[in-house]
Amino acid sequence: MALQDSNIDVSVEVPRVFPTSTNLSKAKAHYYLKKIANSGTKNLYTETCGATWVPCPVFTPSNVLSRAKGFESGFSLRYELIQDDADIVHAHLGLPTGWAVSGLVTEPLVITEHQSNLRYLLSDPRALDAYLEISNRAEVFVCVSEFLKSEILDLLGSGLSRSVTVVPNIVDFDSFDLVNRQEYGCLSWIYVGNLSRNKGILRLLKTFDLYKKKVAPEATLTIIGEGPLFRWIENFALRRGIRNSVLLLGSKPHGSLRDYFSSADLMVHLSDLETFGVAPLEALASGMPVVSFHNGGSDGTWRDIENFSGRLLEKSSSEEDIVEAIVDISEGASRLDFTKARLHLEGKFSAKIVSDALKDIYRDLVR
Repeated sequence: MALQDSNIDVSVEVPRVFPTSTNLSKAKAHYYLKKIANSGTKNLYTETCGATWVPCPVFTPSNVLSRAKGFESGFSLRYELIQDDADIVHAHLGLPTGWAVSGLVTEPLVITEHQSNLRYLLSDPRALDAYLEISNRAEVFVCVSEFLKSEILDLLGSGLSRSVTVVPNIVDFDSFDLVNRQEYGCLSWIYVGNLSRNKGILRLLKTFDLYKKKVAPEATLTIIGEGPLFRWIENFALRRGIRNSVLLLGSKPHGSLRDYFSSADLMVHLSDLETFGVAPLEALASGMPVVSFHNGGSDGTWRDIENFSGRLLEKSSSEEDIVEAIVDISEGASRLDFTKARLHLEGKFSAKIVSDALKDIYRDLVR
């Protein structure tokens, strides 16, 4: 949307996994997809929210390499059925997406990487070889933070023959109001993100339970997101006797977060590793303090404004340490300055700044 607002014509295509039995050959998968397309390509390639969804036959069970091959198959059919008039192809994620389209397009290829589980994905030597291949094949290789850049350089080593460019994610400041709160009681917590182990959900629930028992029995925790720990959170809250204080809302449209952020007064985000971390920045832009860990992304995005916007803790911190930091925020609220924090963040991650950086990359490629 930021590029479109800058008069750049952008088509967004999203691979959608089309689960396929291992007994079904690639040719048969294509046959069935083509059969759907015979009644009209719009029946095969649906459009939602300005994006076209491309079904890709992925054999189950799958890993990142089989997904990449499935995505390649899906996009191969897509290019066969629909004329492509792009000047540049910009793929998000080296694996599976960048690898999948790299052999199908003749236009300059830009890849942006932002996966937080990249080190795990590339622990498979075959995936590492494929990732190195596509990294060197792309015209421009981009990642979203200096932290992720150092991770990529460490993983790929001397095999990487090109430089890595850093272009951060956009923070949609227009979607969030800067709320001038009268006080910061840290009584209404919020978490937004995937409900998985690596996001620190267990630490979050244990810390909230301790905070209710030791500091503020009236505190509430709103959790927005989906993931494998959804039912576990319900059961944990029931066992600890805090189920009525945990509002487990599932996923919500991004546009609705404004209201949830306006009514909360603290975000607690205890992820061990983030390549960037958008949700904490949205919270800060809303005038809400954040408690998080030094997890890579946080250090590169808001560490320099920590003193007047929240607290960054070591990952070794106990639940007691985290509770103490939250109490310190509520007692030292006079130090908080979210007008200053938001201006600082807008100067680094606004739509215009990021889209201008991308336009510079695109111009260099089409000259």
